[in-house]
Amino acid sequence: MTNVPAELRRAAEFHTHLGPYLVIGLRMGRIVVRELGREPFTISIRAFTGDVPPYSCAVDGLQLATPCTTGNGGLRVDGERRMAIEARRDDRCLMVTLRPEVFRRIEADCTEANQETFACGIWEAPDDELFIVERREG
Repeated sequence: MTNVPAELRRAAEFHTHLGPYLVIGLRMGRIVVRELGREPFTISIRAFTGDVPPYSCAVDGLQLATPCTTGNGGLRVDGERRMAIEARRDDRCLMVTLRPEVFRRIEADCTEANQETFACGIWEAPDDELFIVERREG
């Protein structure tokens, strides 16, 4: 894992490997923190990732990037796999959805041999190329 940013190395240590869905979770979590803050027990996240790898790998990324974990009750995992999250704080709601074309590219082009390089490319991509972000009140 040479030339891998320190944050991704730490995430890979926690998760046991570096793959694209771990990075998707980290990136989604960064959006949540930027939009809703980092104060524990004020944010709730519902992850629509399912609970089966590799898609559920995003859950570990969310736990590392936000104050929400499954253990503290701030993060719930929904069995429906849409590669999206719903984050709430007070009367604000944030929906972050992986763009379908990004999902298709990961599924078609990412292999075990290139997953670290693929993950680093996702880490460097602009948010608007990866995600659809919707903000709602109420």
